[in-house]
Amino acid sequence: MATGMESLKETVAAMLKDSLKEALDPITKQMVENGNILRSLKEQSETHAKKFDTVFNKIDSMQVDLRKNEKETSSCFAEVTKLRKKLNDLEDRSRSNNVRLVNLPAGIEGDDPSGYLQKMLPEWIPMLKRSHSTPLEIDRAHRIYSNNTSRPRTMIFKLLRYTDRQSILEGARKARPTLSDGTQLLFFADYSPGTTQERQGYKGIHAKLRQKGIDLFLIYPAILRVNYKGTRMSFNSAEEAKDALKSSVLEGMEDE
Repeated sequence: MATGMESLKETVAAMLKDSLKEALDPITKQMVENGNILRSLKEQSETHAKKFDTVFNKIDSMQVDLRKNEKETSSCFAEVTKLRKKLNDLEDRSRSNNVRLVNLPAGIEGDDPSGYLQKMLPEWIPMLKRSHSTPLEIDRAHRIYSNNTSRPRTMIFKLLRYTDRQSILEGARKARPTLSDGTQLLFFADYSPGTTQERQGYKGIHAKLRQKGIDLFLIYPAILRVNYKGTRMSFNSAEEAKDALKSSVLEGMEDE
């Protein structure tokens, strides 16, 4: 009897073992597959991590190079600006004896513009008669090209002496020479395009300050001097002047 019971137990145990094995086989198989997948993912993750490290190292290197390039670019811009100013200064020096004459009717000078100007300048600017014991000496004179056909082309003439140029500019400001038909002749110093552009930046604020009767003038190369209520102010740009004068001198005036 005992032997039969033991045999039955063994049989049941074997059946349970087989059933359990049959039930667990798919799970075991799936776990093996999942383990393989996890190992593959780990390997891929490690590979990507190495690639990311390489990429990040390259980005760091690029950022270092970029900062270096930005520094070098800034240095180059500073050097270009310095050279441009030096070039403007050299060109301005080469034009230091030049005067620009605006509004002179076309062709009135004939074939001898230098001779015409030498004769007419003392007539237009009486101060020149009193201040010059010898005639003005003009090296050359010519009209410059212009796309503006509504007014005569500007004439540029070069004097042999810088002092003569200053006398003409100063005398013209005082005399305001006018032709018989009412045309006002305008005399200006001749500057390089770079300096001219800088000075023209003050055009808007210059007109507004003049409108308010404020004493001002431009000094070389492009510095605005303003005398207001006993205070002398200097500005290196039109923007600087606007910001400084907006709340006082320019208050209530429309923007450009």
